[in-house]
Amino acid sequence: MSRTELAETAERYACEVQETYQNSPIADVELARVDWKVSPQLCRAGAYCETLLDDPPEHTIVLSYPGYRSWGWDRVKGIIRHELVHVVINEEYEDGVTAHGPEFQDVAESVDAPIRGEDPVPYRYQLYCSYCGAMIDGLYKASDRTQNPEEYQSPCCESSLTVETNSDWPGYATE
Repeated sequence: MSRTELAETAERYACEVQETYQNSPIADVELARVDWKVSPQLCRAGAYCETLLDDPPEHTIVLSYPGYRSWGWDRVKGIIRHELVHVVINEEYEDGVTAHGPEFQDVAESVDAPIRGEDPVPYRYQLYCSYCGAMIDGLYKASDRTQNPEEYQSPCCESSLTVETNSDWPGYATE
């Protein structure tokens, strides 16, 4: 599914979450104040929630498109529930609680949301020491180091670098 379709599907799924978990504080969230976006570049997290504490608060949930392509819709549904918990916590407690503290855990439990985020999307490029084989770095975007690894030295052995490209990488989709 495209990024636009993913945002629309996430929005519909949020409505399903409210219907399914009617005893959860998430059932009281005004979903009209939640804007859904999908990032083609977000790789270190499955999503994040930004809250503007106006009166009333406004929220933007940004989903990772490479994450969706890597993990699939079933895991993204858990991420959506997790981010909806952030909406509740951000509105109810503002800055008064830790991001994944006891209050968060209570609301997360009420919608069967995962507490921890997903593992990052696997790196597109991995840089290794050409001498000892130690992994030096992982990158999502091409850079001079991925294009010309022999011109760089590893910090461990001061040898040149080699690069491996992940052929299964979910990629940055354009729309």
